[in-house]
Amino acid sequence: MLSSSEQAYLAAERLAPGRSEYLHGATFALPTPTPAHTQLAENTATLLAGQVQGRGWTVLGDATRLHALGSGLFTYPDVLLVCGKVLLLADGHRDTLLNPTVLVKVLPHPMPAHFQDVFEAYYDIPTVQHVVLLTEYAARVSLGSRAAEGGLAVQGFTGLDAVLTIADLDLVLPLADLYQHVALRA
Repeated sequence: MLSSSEQAYLAAERLAPGRSEYLHGATFALPTPTPAHTQLAENTATLLAGQVQGRGWTVLGDATRLHALGSGLFTYPDVLLVCGKVLLLADGHRDTLLNPTVLVKVLPHPMPAHFQDVFEAYYDIPTVQHVVLLTEYAARVSLGSRAAEGGLAVQGFTGLDAVLTIADLDLVLPLADLYQHVALRA
């Protein structure tokens, strides 16, 4: 059941010209994506879609609103992978995802202060197994994965020769492919 402030956020968000995130009763306008941000998200979605074809999994883009039930978060990751049936918030609109397995976020520069809280809330979603964070202007990627004992294992990948592998999902994401057509600064 959504709180009255969550319901008010969704009603306003559905009518708003721009997108915003909602976290613990506060609303944060999302920054306008740069061309590099957009290219990284598109590259990632394309790579994932090619690797999950025929598995019955779904790759969704940044127009997909995500709700972390119980954490007070509504957000728009750049790419989401659902391994199984897509579950949507049952509020009559069917426009808010509940069950991603993998979340991908391109980190804008400068990064809004509330993003750290958003990243922590990602792991409040029981279905989330992996979170991929891409740096916008350098070939640097972090992968946070749930560990078997309930903890969090974090790996870093740097440089265009690096390859991010999510073994349990049989996914391989070469950074050279993720950063294709992205102007890098460092």
